[in-house]
Amino acid sequence: MLDRVDFEPVFFAPFVSSVMRVEQAWIDYNGHLNMAYHNVLFDRAVDEVVELLGCGADYVKTRRHSCFTAEVHVHYLRRACMSAIRCE
Repeated sequence: MLDRVDFEPVFFAPFVSSVMRVEQAWIDYNGHLNMAYHNVLFDRAVDEVVELLGCGADYVKTRRHSCFTAEVHVHYLRRACMSAIRCE
């Protein structure tokens, strides 16, 4: 899949995405990040990983192959409250 002969890691675990902004509209009436928008943020982070692996937009354009997420399981370990989130 990758046009590489070395097997050094492309990135180190755990992967840390770029800083993302939370929109004010994503915060629910309890002051928490709405559960649907957790998936939006996860999806954007996955897009970054896919690009690092060389399977991003250019790969899809040239090879005409892609990945699709059919199912996601989210475990909410901590709350994301308005006071802890920088919103736009």
